Amino acid sequence: MRILKTLFIPTIALGCLIFLSSCESSGTSDTKNKTERLSSTDAKASEILDHYLEIKDALVQTDSEAASKAAKKLMNGIGSERTDLMKIILLNAKLIAETKDVKTQRDHFNSLSENVYKWVKETNVNDQKLYKQYCPMAFNNEGAYWLSAEKEVNNPYFGDKMLHCGSVKEEL
Repeated sequence: MRILKTLFIPTIALGCLIFLSSCESSGTSDTKNKTERLSSTDAKASEILDHYLEIKDALVQTDSEAASKAAKKLMNGIGSERTDLMKIILLNAKLIAETKDVKTQRDHFNSLSENVYKWVKETNVNDQKLYKQYCPMAFNNEGAYWLSAEKEVNNPYFGDKMLHCGSVKEEL
């Protein structure tokens, strides 16, 4: 009996140590995986915003080809994990990518801008300062918003016809 106690207690203690160390390393692994996923999400969000801004800049230049290419990049950047809002953003980008008519692209850009703004506000994904800008004359004086990385207004709805028409309405 004495031998059993001598072997049993150290064996139990060793088992507990092994169990605790495996739990600890598993927690570390979970934390590392979570951090990697967050970094991946941040990188993806930054990529999506960069492609959105590329579309905006192409429309400022009235370059429908560049807007279409940037919209395709945006679509590819979204990936497979999609919320309902991300699905709408994907559709907006697809509609811009599928046409070379700049007027039609600007119409779809208006919807894209509304949805990207909602996404940025809901998720707080922007790692850079963004400016929500507004042109009161867009779409027959109905007005339209867009996001920009620059405070200076460069209007994607009119391009060089009315390049600086608009104002900053919000800093994000």
